[in-house]
Amino acid sequence: MTSSLAALAAACCLLLPALSLAQTQTPAIAHGAAEAATPAATAHDAPHEKLSPSMRPLSPPVRVNHPPRRLPQQAAPYARPAVKHHQPHATARRQPAMAAPLRAAAALGNRLLPRGQHGDKSPRLTVLACADGAPRHGAQGTLYLVQNPGNQLLLGEAGVSHAVRQLRTPLLLVLASADCKAVNTARSDFSALPLAEQRTLLSINVDKGGTPLSAQLDNLDNQVEAAVLHYGGEVEAGRLSVIGAYYDAAGQLGKRGQLVVTSINGERDKTTIARLLRQRAVFNAATGIGTPLASSSH
Repeated sequence: MTSSLAALAAACCLLLPALSLAQTQTPAIAHGAAEAATPAATAHDAPHEKLSPSMRPLSPPVRVNHPPRRLPQQAAPYARPAVKHHQPHATARRQPAMAAPLRAAAALGNRLLPRGQHGDKSPRLTVLACADGAPRHGAQGTLYLVQNPGNQLLLGEAGVSHAVRQLRTPLLLVLASADCKAVNTARSDFSALPLAEQRTLLSINVDKGGTPLSAQLDNLDNQVEAAVLHYGGEVEAGRLSVIGAYYDAAGQLGKRGQLVVTSINGERDKTTIARLLRQRAVFNAATGIGTPLASSSH
């Protein structure tokens, strides 16, 4: 037994130098083998060694091409205002045409008061018309338009007084027509209407149940009489003439589309009215006001 152990120890002592020599040659051999294997591994695209998360290289940024976003059709005007094309030789915008009753009233004013007898900077004619029978515009420099339900002086006194006493308008035309709904409503029972509308219609004094034409003419005479009394000083001094006229669109009083003068400063006689209009003598031409006419009659 002792001899066997001694032989084993001697063998180990002989093997130790050989093992140390083999360990020193192994890295060189391994390095040479790696160099020899590198081209083959590259040629076959061998997978890279997996690295830890902290040592992984950053990936290059990915370039994304976003197409321009098109706005919906209804939002286009808000995003970009429309381009206005200016035409250097474009014609000016025309004013809306005057309604037929106002055209007839302006023609009457031009005939009774030709240009040159009154200053052109201020209106020559004031028209008190119903809000339903004529549009809210007129020829500037020719007439001053005041509108309210039923062409009432009570409702339009502020506007009419401004035209007569501030602008010195020499003609005041109370214009009536069949289109005035306020007068047509006043001839019937309007107790079911709101109180504000009832107060507006209470000052229209016409017969209940009468014809539409008679109601329009009665209200026209009432408004002319109220204007003659209210502006009696101007009428007596010859600075104002109050004319009542009815625009006959249906031809009930004569020719269709004609402006029929029913009174001048309170004078209602047809023959006298025709003569005054023919002579253009409409100032100071009322019975009981100023110098009365011998041929005046009711």
